[in-house]
Amino acid sequence: MSEIDPLIRRELNWMALGVLENRDLSELVFAKVRRRRIKRVLIAASVAFSLVIVSALTFAVVQHNSNRAKAIATANTGAIGSQDSNALQPSSITGLISDYPLTWEQGVGDLGAISKAGGIGDTLGGATAVGLKVSWQRCPSGQCPTTWVLALKNNTQDLISISPTLMIFTDHSPLDSFARPTTITPGATSLLVYTFPELTTGMDVASDSTWQWNWFLTVPK
Repeated sequence: MSEIDPLIRRELNWMALGVLENRDLSELVFAKVRRRRIKRVLIAASVAFSLVIVSALTFAVVQHNSNRAKAIATANTGAIGSQDSNALQPSSITGLISDYPLTWEQGVGDLGAISKAGGIGDTLGGATAVGLKVSWQRCPSGQCPTTWVLALKNNTQDLISISPTLMIFTDHSPLDSFARPTTITPGATSLLVYTFPELTTGMDVASDSTWQWNWFLTVPK
């Protein structure tokens, strides 16, 4: 009895306690043990299959997130110049984004200009303005456009290095601005951030002022 499979030995012990006259106990035991082993194999196979499915789904999700992160990193390769923590992705700037009306100004308003004034869609020095986002902030007169994000795309096959300046005007009077030298690789987009904090620090601006803007090129310093 000591050499018999533990499952079979247990079944024999249990069945010996019952009244089973004229029955072949060994066939009953072997059949019952066989069914139990098949059931265990099926359960183990189901668990293994579930683990495989879960692992495959987990790998697919991780791979998708990894590919998405790589795509975002690639899109940011050309975003040279914007150090703002709230800088936008190139794909998120489409045309003009502003909470208040703006108009374009044809005069450059700067003696250091080496190009004409440009607007959205204009190309200067090989860079095309594809978008502009203006953030307004409360100032003594009401709301003033304090932060400007200009998106310039290099649609050429060459590396370009330019020094764009964004000028804003209130009632067609120019406000001081500064240049943002940048280098843009072919097909890439550069996001340039221009700020005008003086609008919120005591500069006298009428509450009914109109606002204009343009961008142009200057000599790199």
